Amino acid sequence: MQIFCQGFKLSIFVILLTLTYSCTTYRQMTYLQELNNGDSLIKNSYGQETYKLQPGDVIFIRISSLNKEINELFNPNDFINTSSVNEAALYYKSYMINDDGNIEMPVIGKVYVANKTLSEIQQVIQLKTLEYFKEAYVTVKYGGFKVTILGEVRKPGVFYFYNSKVTLLEALGQAGDLNEYANREKLLIIRLTPDGLKTNRINLLDKKLLQKSDLFVQPNDIIYAEPLKSKSWKLNSYNVSIILSSISTLVLVISFVLKL
Repeated sequence: MQIFCQGFKLSIFVILLTLTYSCTTYRQMTYLQELNNGDSLIKNSYGQETYKLQPGDVIFIRISSLNKEINELFNPNDFINTSSVNEAALYYKSYMINDDGNIEMPVIGKVYVANKTLSEIQQVIQLKTLEYFKEAYVTVKYGGFKVTILGEVRKPGVFYFYNSKVTLLEALGQAGDLNEYANREKLLIIRLTPDGLKTNRINLLDKKLLQKSDLFVQPNDIIYAEPLKSKSWKLNSYNVSIILSSISTLVLVISFVLKL
């Protein structure tokens, strides 16, 4: 009878441990906690426009004019007016900033664009263009930038984006979201800056993220999702089910033996 009681107590302990683990997991996996309707008009003035481009970045430049010859000179086989824009084509028709911080354009020649935002680059090229042509308008966009996502995500890898603003949540969505073992309170961002590598920890559970510059990724960011300590325990629902099943079987066997 004593053995039976011990087995029963052990079963109760495991059940309580399972419930505790489940509650903890729920709290640790819910993004932007305590977000309500009153937060629906949160404004965030940060984004890609604060990013200053570096050597290796790729930008797409289009010079538009009423002069057909100028359009053909700067935009050969112009695909931008087609109904569907191929992102790979956009990348290969763009300009890569070389190690000296320059791009090389037809007629205009070298243009220094490093350590400038897209708006600043647009203004520089606009002025350069007007030195040669009248009534020409310059458009500058990202030709694509990469973000590397590693660690406790469902699909780690290198991902390319073509929008001017990409949120951290969008980037993680491309990687299939964080898995159940990811520590959502300490997401590590490694960012290349003119002064060197900068690291930052992001708390995805905090709704204040929506008001911070951390909400947006920047070109060449490395995002690392470190594991929760509980991963080392391997305490998931499958293992718990096996434990409970084994204990239940053991209790039944002991009960049967005691009856004999």
